[in-house]
This record gives sequence, C-alpha cells and structure tokens, in this order.
Amino acid sequence: MAKVVTKVRVSSSTDDKILEEIKNETGCDDCDSLIWSPLPKATRIDPPENTIAIVVDIVRSQGAIRIFENEGDLYVDGVGTEDAGYMVIIPWNTSWWFRVSGALQVGYAAGKNIAQ
Repeated sequence: MAKVVTKVRVSSSTDDKILEEIKNETGCDDCDSLIWSPLPKATRIDPPENTIAIVVDIVRSQGAIRIFENEGDLYVDGVGTEDAGYMVIIPWNTSWWFRVSGALQVGYAAGKNIAQ
C-alpha cells in the first residue's frame, strides 16, 4: 500500500516561523522548539518517539534524505535536489525511519506531552 508523505516547502525562515507552520500542519499546540542536528551519512536514523515533524534544511546544506517504513524497510519518499532552496517540513509518522546522504541538517519538532 502506497503511503502519502506530506512535504511542506517554506522559504528560509526563523525557527519560530517554521514552528508556526508545523503547528498549522500538524495541530501540535505544544511544539515549542526545533532541535537541529547534523546527521551521519548512510546510517539508519530513528527520530525520537515524540517527534511530530522533521525539517530538512536544503537552503544551507546539500544532500537528500530517503524515508522508509520500519516494517520491511520499504521506500516511502524522500527530499532532495528538487527541494533545493527550501526548508522542507515533513509531519512525522512513527512507523518511518530515514537515511541521509550529503551534509544535511535536520530539525526535530517534538511534542512535550508525548511519551519518549
């Protein structure tokens, strides 16, 4: 069964403006910070369980991410060169993981009241 991944492109912006967009997209009223991380290449990344959305910085960095299903490691979708020049917000599904190629920064928006 094909999964639909919502990807919201936003121009380079402040964390507060990105969080406002995340709140609009996800309905998460208690998402109040982004935690940015450079991530290792070619390594499975499982975001924290309380992740509501990830933000991929394709403005200041270059590369791609590929999103996979936990069950069976099936490819779901990705963010890459077609999104260059944007911050890309992806409302997160806990049944996914991702892999990075290149030197991307990824931000995690987490809900406070969701168990970690």
